[in-house]
Amino acid sequence: MKKMVVIGLAVLMASTSAFSFIVLEAKGQYFSPSERYFRDIYGAGWMAEGEIGIRLFKGLELWAGGGYFSRKGQLTFTREETILSIQPVGGGLRYRITSGKISGYLGAGVNYYQYKESNPIGDVSKNSVGYVGKAGVFFRIVPGLLLDLNLGYTYCKMTPADFEINIGGIAAGAGLAIEF
Repeated sequence: MKKMVVIGLAVLMASTSAFSFIVLEAKGQYFSPSERYFRDIYGAGWMAEGEIGIRLFKGLELWAGGGYFSRKGQLTFTREETILSIQPVGGGLRYRITSGKISGYLGAGVNYYQYKESNPIGDVSKNSVGYVGKAGVFFRIVPGLLLDLNLGYTYCKMTPADFEINIGGIAAGAGLAIEF
């Protein structure tokens, strides 16, 4: 399946002559989970992300990226330490409106989430598919270097134990991107 996706993207890139740029970005986002139960145990925190954007047509881009979120918390009743990590990987489309040195965008896509929780009660590892929506503004600092201020919302229902939670939430952050 992974080979099919890579081959499909390569064919799409080779057959489209409208590529005028590629954007490579590293960013940090402050992530706040939607679910109260989730926030009570782990709170909010910083997530590291990387992303690539490829122009398909005027204003329309294909993006792919991944991230890493890790937090320590305490179990509700025993107060023992619990460690969480969430690794989203995915992609989608975004529409970019360019106006000189400022470029706003809206995007949506699908993420595959790897979830792992470790504590004295046991370890839980789950995987699930969720959704992402994003909006932001690129500011051209100098030719080829962009500052990205962004907001995003993710949604991913998962059943790590005998209850269902949404491991998604709201994120706001900034990134530096190289455009060529």
